[in-house]
Amino acid sequence: MSDKPLDGRVAIVTGSSRAGGIGRGICQVLGLDGAKVVVSDIGHALEGAPDYHVAGPGELGETVEILRGLGVDAIGVSCDVTVPADVEALVAAAVSHFGRLDIFVNNAGVATESVEMIYVTERALSLTLDVNLKGTFFGVQSAARQMIRQGGGGRIINIASQAGKVAWPLLSAYSASKFGIIGMTQVAAKELGLHAITVNAVCPGTVETPLSNSADGVWSMYARYYGISENEVKVSTLAQIPLGRLQTPEDVGNAVAFLASDRGGYLTGTAISTTGGQTMI
Repeated sequence: MSDKPLDGRVAIVTGSSRAGGIGRGICQVLGLDGAKVVVSDIGHALEGAPDYHVAGPGELGETVEILRGLGVDAIGVSCDVTVPADVEALVAAAVSHFGRLDIFVNNAGVATESVEMIYVTERALSLTLDVNLKGTFFGVQSAARQMIRQGGGGRIINIASQAGKVAWPLLSAYSASKFGIIGMTQVAAKELGLHAITVNAVCPGTVETPLSNSADGVWSMYARYYGISENEVKVSTLAQIPLGRLQTPEDVGNAVAFLASDRGGYLTGTAISTTGGQTMI
C-alpha cells in the first residue's frame, strides 16, 4: 500500500502546461504525492490578445511526458475555460479515463494590459474577467456537479493572488478578478460543505516564472512605472519578502497539495497567502 497522501485520487489542473509556470509546478507536486493528473490548457493564442504568452500546443504533451517520466499517471486535455461546454468536457474526459474526480484546481489565468486603470481597454477587462473570474466560476460548477454525482466529497482549489487581497498598481483588472475569486470561494464553500466538498483559494506572491521575466512581465512593468531598472525592482521586491527569496511554482503546489490532502480536510472558505510574508493577510 502506498503511503503517498494523494494516492489514487484524480486531479484536474487548468492552465497547467506552460514550461516553468505555476500550473506545471502544481501538477508535479500533486503527481509526486500520488495523484493521477489531468493536465489542461488552451493551447492556442487568446482571441483579442494574440501576443499574450500562452502555452504552445506542444507544451501540453510535453508536460504530460515530464509527469510520466516521474512515474505519474497523467493525461492531457485541451480546454478553454471561458467556454462552459469545454470545462464540462474536461471533467467528462477525466472521469472517462480515470473513473472519478477528487481534486479540481482552477489555475488558468491571464494578466493583460498592465497599465494604469484609466488606460485599460474594455477588451482587456473583458478578457481578464472571462478567463480569471468566469473561468474559475465554470470550473467550480463543473467540478462540484461531478463530485456531488459520485458522492464522497472532494477538493476544489482556486488560484487567486496576493493582488486579490491587497491592491497593486497596474493590475486593476487582474486584481478585481482575483478579489472576485476569493469571494466566490467563500460562497462555494458555504454551499458545498453539505456535500463534504471543501473550497479554498491559494494566493501566491511574487513567483519566479518565465512569464515574470518576459518583456511584459512584472519586472519590466514596474521598472517602466517607477522609472528604475529591472534589477532595482527585483531588489526592492526581495526586501519586502521576509523569507528573502522569490516563490517557486512548487511552493504554490505544496499549498495546493496540503489543501487537497486529508490533512487539509477541515479547511474550507480560506484564502491562504503563500507569499513568503510579502503579504500577511
